Amino acid sequence: MKEYRTKDIVVYWEPDRCSHSAVCLNQLPQVFDLQQKPWVNVAAASPEDIIRTIDNCPSGALKYSLPPGSLVNPDLGNGPGAKDYKTTAAAPSLSIKVIRNGPLVIEGEYELKNVDGSITHQTGKTSLCRCGLSGKRPFCDGTHYRQGWKVDS
Repeated sequence: MKEYRTKDIVVYWEPDRCSHSAVCLNQLPQVFDLQQKPWVNVAAASPEDIIRTIDNCPSGALKYSLPPGSLVNPDLGNGPGAKDYKTTAAAPSLSIKVIRNGPLVIEGEYELKNVDGSITHQTGKTSLCRCGLSGKRPFCDGTHYRQGWKVDS
């Protein structure tokens, strides 16, 4: 995990978790800039703007915390991007299994929301495509097997 800090905020980045969705690059390009070294410049925007952007990180690769003495409102520092974020909602029971050279199998209580916000499934078991070849994405249709898709894990 990499760390970037000012007196008011610490930003953490786990490169292996990053899905490269570019949410951070698009929302706050003055802070998150792949052309710069380091690519995260926490001094380039307010801690509040950084927090709002990291709260939108879909993979959880970016997190933040407020160091002792930070002038940021501590209530703002408790969002979904906070390093120690804990939800108070009852967590659904969910099991996710990675199938070697195959899909992700999820089982339990969950919500799978489409891009338009509609809920596709809520409970039971389903297989989600992880190869990107399925004709029924996000669901697996076995195309990975027919196409010989392989992955190391």
